[in-house]
Amino acid sequence: IKTLKSLQTSKHNKFEALVIDDGSKDKTGELVAEFVKTDSRFKLIQKPNGGKSTALNLGMRFAKHDIVVTIDADTILFPEAIDEMIKPFADPEVDAVCGNVQVGNVHNLLTGFQALEYITAQNFDRRAFEELNAISVVPGATGAWRRDRVLEIGGYETDTLTEDADMTIKMLINHGKIVYAPNAKSITEAPDNLR
Repeated sequence: IKTLKSLQTSKHNKFEALVIDDGSKDKTGELVAEFVKTDSRFKLIQKPNGGKSTALNLGMRFAKHDIVVTIDADTILFPEAIDEMIKPFADPEVDAVCGNVQVGNVHNLLTGFQALEYITAQNFDRRAFEELNAISVVPGATGAWRRDRVLEIGGYETDTLTEDADMTIKMLINHGKIVYAPNAKSITEAPDNLR
């Protein structure tokens, strides 16, 4: 619900938000069903558990707009994030845009190291890799895609645990152009213990 509320604060207020409940065993479906009653921009789609890739593919098929922004359920977008992710699509050659995901739960050494990794991997590596059209991951937590290009190349692969990385490489193999939007910021939760 925090993720959905963060979307409500977006400066880009004309959107359709599809929440895909992939057979969740917690109260996700119930909570979202109540939430969507309060805002017509949000829709709940429930399906049997099939993994994140199948949920993303379903969302791509149901989406009504040309640009699809993916957001993980534990991610909170800053108000300007969607506008910043959409800007690069003014170039018709751009097929995907990386957002700037930051760790929001830094409270021990493990989360601190992950925050450092996110900063270096995104703020330094992606800027350089963008120049070579070699960005290796459009993060599932905050990324944007041209819907027709994703569908054209067959959608997300379902035999993987790294669907965002696999889709990114698949897009590059199919001559896609991927850019980085450093001002499309969000925060997410990193694992905070070794288990």
